[in-house]
Amino acid sequence: MKNYEKKSFFTTLYLFFIPLLILSGTVLYMYHEDKIKDIEENILYQMKDYTFDFKGKKFSLDIIEDDKQKKLFKIYHCKEGLCAYFQTISTAPYLLKVIYDKSKYEKLYNQFLIKIFNFSIIILLLLFLLSIGFAIYSLRPMREALFLLENFLKDIIHDLNTPATSILLNSKLLRKRGDFEEIERIELSAKSIASLYKNLEYMSPNTINKDENVSIEEIINEKVEVLQKIYPKINFTKKLNSLILKSNKNGINRIIDNLITNACKYNKKNGQVHIVINKNQLIIKDTGIGIKNTKKVFQRYYKENTSGLGIGMSIVKQLCEVLNINIYIESTLGKGTQITLVFPEDIN
Repeated sequence: MKNYEKKSFFTTLYLFFIPLLILSGTVLYMYHEDKIKDIEENILYQMKDYTFDFKGKKFSLDIIEDDKQKKLFKIYHCKEGLCAYFQTISTAPYLLKVIYDKSKYEKLYNQFLIKIFNFSIIILLLLFLLSIGFAIYSLRPMREALFLLENFLKDIIHDLNTPATSILLNSKLLRKRGDFEEIERIELSAKSIASLYKNLEYMSPNTINKDENVSIEEIINEKVEVLQKIYPKINFTKKLNSLILKSNKNGINRIIDNLITNACKYNKKNGQVHIVINKNQLIIKDTGIGIKNTKKVFQRYYKENTSGLGIGMSIVKQLCEVLNINIYIESTLGKGTQITLVFPEDIN
């Protein structure tokens, strides 16, 4: 289950389960109060029967003075347990105090609590399963819509690949007739379209080969050379040590391409991009607009600007996980962003 699906699932689950839990809790509380009244009322009638013949050991008996405050035929909670007062046969100012022992009442009450607790667990489990079923069912329309959207994007990008390739081939043929600045611009635009196509190819990079020798320095130099022409007002500074990995070249290429391109795309006018290779770390730091929410930046389709599709950083994160690369982001709004890639130790 993808991150946005998990978020939607748990949100729906909580919104459905919690009201049901509150409602069932209220109903169980009302049932508890009503049942306790029934139990006490049943004991009261047994007390009344007891006053006719005083047989049995269920109740104990006492005679007290009538103080005119005690109501007859009513249950009281006294220190001995449950008590009720009845009129004596004689005309003397005394009352019969029938007592239901406290330990007996607690035992009866605890038995009732165990029953209601077991019933509550069953109800809770049923409500939870019902909520899970509802949450799963509610995901279906979103999954269908996203499935159609992803297929739509794949079809569009796939259709773009053919004209992009054609433009690149024809621009190379034109170069043979004459080298013009306009041809170079056409080539750069076509390469940008081709890069978008390659991004889509890595939207679900679960299994890729990791047995190629990849030169990080070489990839960075190639990317900077292209991006310097697209963003001529960006100042690039590089401090690159040799770093060769046993990994997947296309995957590493996608990661670095997205990161450096973003550093340029979301930079300020006449901004700077610093790229450093230090041991097994690659640091890309820019002086751009910064990122508002670094925790959400890796979520697919998340965008903080109107431009882009919101899939580049999601692909970067997935590729990093597949290639065992740790990625860290530090960003300050209005000042810039620093992204650090920590590659596996087993480098060549």
